[in-house]
Amino acid sequence: MRHTLTFALAGGDVRQVCLGEMLAADGNRVQTVGLERHETALPSCSDYRALFAQADVILLPMPVMGTRGRLNAPLANAPYRLTDLLDAIPAGKPVYGGSVPGMVHQMASRRGITVTDYLQREELALRNAIPTAEGAIQIAMEELPVTMHGLPVLVIGAGRIGSALAPRLRGLGAEVTLSARKYEDFARIEGAGYDWLHTGKLAGQLHRFPLIYNTVPDIILTRKIVSDCREDALIVDLASGKGGVAEDAKELCRVMHALSLPGKVAPVSAAQAIYTTVCHMLEEEGLV
Repeated sequence: MRHTLTFALAGGDVRQVCLGEMLAADGNRVQTVGLERHETALPSCSDYRALFAQADVILLPMPVMGTRGRLNAPLANAPYRLTDLLDAIPAGKPVYGGSVPGMVHQMASRRGITVTDYLQREELALRNAIPTAEGAIQIAMEELPVTMHGLPVLVIGAGRIGSALAPRLRGLGAEVTLSARKYEDFARIEGAGYDWLHTGKLAGQLHRFPLIYNTVPDIILTRKIVSDCREDALIVDLASGKGGVAEDAKELCRVMHALSLPGKVAPVSAAQAIYTTVCHMLEEEGLV
């Protein structure tokens, strides 16, 4: 960055701590709220209204929202209601966050605030897919009693995460099949040397795979489709929100909904990706 800014970081997990430390190491002034239970040299402020008033930029966590309308703040000593925090942000102040739900955008807009979602940036989504893929493989290696080598694996969805996951699985010797819906995706999958299935035609196909990854944030795996799974199959659901496995389907096989893997398996790398993206956004908006 070309000159010093004052950042206010609110809530988040270890990624947010690492992000703050990176910003401070770059010469910026950084204060935090909602990170009290993690040991860090970053100064903490209990008066978030004063903190937000003094800040040049406010950084909310990824994801922004926790449960029951609260800020996602697993490292805080006490919960923070999102409405209270938004009320404390001066209108027009630059605010960034990750995975910002529509209701938060609406609440902010009514207060004259725009919350820019840095996860919507393709550069961050692509970088974020890497620790997600590595963490997904780590889960399977810990949970399955067999090697990845020679294991038939289905990856549902050939987007950013599926495209990052497939070559890493193949690098371990897994026999990878990708599913998609578009003809151009089928051609791309074939060109990369993988088998493919149509995501809308998975019924009767799942018995072939001891390991299944879902990356699609929609209910793809219904009870009818999952009923074809092997008894010892593991489904690792990487999709955001409620995931891609129907609730009644979870009774039929082992399902692990693995959310926020970058922050759990590689918080420093994940924070570096956010840091780079935020710096680019600040440059584009003329703030640095």
